[in-house]
Amino acid sequence: MVIIDLGWTGKFVLSKEDALKFIGVLERAEKYEEKWRKDEDGGTTHHVYPLTDMPTMKIMPETLYQLAKLAGKPEDK
Repeated sequence: MVIIDLGWTGKFVLSKEDALKFIGVLERAEKYEEKWRKDEDGGTTHHVYPLTDMPTMKIMPETLYQLAKLAGKPEDK
């Protein structure tokens, strides 16, 4: 299994095959961003530009995956 870290969005676990497909699609993606500005300053602007930072990935050993899956979702206290 592979852990893909998407920053503030979170970390996700995929099979190696799916992680490669996901990264392949992301490599073709462009980033979209809105910048809010006051109307008197021209209003909100919209931007599309190439990705400069790709998510990080690391291998998750099968034993860790099985233990984490067994633990399930953490409880909020």
